[in-house]
Amino acid sequence: MNRSEFQWYICYNCNIVNGKEAIKDFVQKTLGCGCPEEVFRQIESQAEVPLDDHVRAGRINVGNRLLIYVVEIKEEETLMSLLPFLIAKGKTERDSLQFNRFRLVLATDENSTIDQKAKALFETIEKDEKIHLHTIKRKDIPPL
Repeated sequence: MNRSEFQWYICYNCNIVNGKEAIKDFVQKTLGCGCPEEVFRQIESQAEVPLDDHVRAGRINVGNRLLIYVVEIKEEETLMSLLPFLIAKGKTERDSLQFNRFRLVLATDENSTIDQKAKALFETIEKDEKIHLHTIKRKDIPPL
């Protein structure tokens, strides 16, 4: 390996480590996850994962225990149809992978009204206690 290849390798791996640390920090501090430290040894993230023909989500796997979808919401009107779909899709994937929890993160520019409507709708959706909803400003979400 020549010097430039080695430097690229170091930078590439540094970016991966920094990205995983940012995701770990986001999951623990912003989402309030209390998973044990060993769970965070494995973090996989993907941007723009298709959930169906029209919906794409960021997807984070933390230690094969926690599944997180990050979905951008721009308009309140999309919540009525999208939220039940996302909850069902996340629960199905969580259960099929035998993970412990599913967290749905709605990424918004201004989250006050969307947050209120999402929480009210979330309460009406059939789910278990291991499904959580978060509304976070897009700027507070690390790159996936």
